[in-house]
Amino acid sequence: NAPTVEGALETAVKAICGEDVRVHGAGRTDAGVHARGQVAHCDIAKHFPPGRFRDGLNAHLRPNPIGVLAADIVPDDFEARFSAIKRHYLYRITNTRANLALDIGRVWRVPRALDAGAMHAAAQRLLGKH
Repeated sequence: NAPTVEGALETAVKAICGEDVRVHGAGRTDAGVHARGQVAHCDIAKHFPPGRFRDGLNAHLRPNPIGVLAADIVPDDFEARFSAIKRHYLYRITNTRANLALDIGRVWRVPRALDAGAMHAAAQRLLGKH
């Protein structure tokens, strides 16, 4: 029952179009994880001039920390979840004793010394297609 990006988008679409729609995302993120470049789709009946739908969504998404970068008409067989061709993940660790300021919630802070060689060796198992 926590707020979701999907729910915020559905509320914004309803405000613009007056339609109850289901927003389908290409994937989900865990709580506290930030998605960059996430793709989603929804089916609406109303037609908008280029850029107007995106701008309307952004206006109705405030003050949520969500921004729509683009909104395009796609073929009828497009499905955000299954049409995605790749995903990239970036994990950041800050190795510092100082508390985080600007990166709070986006970086894992580890105050003790890390063994970079062991971390690199372990990370090799994550490379490739999975």
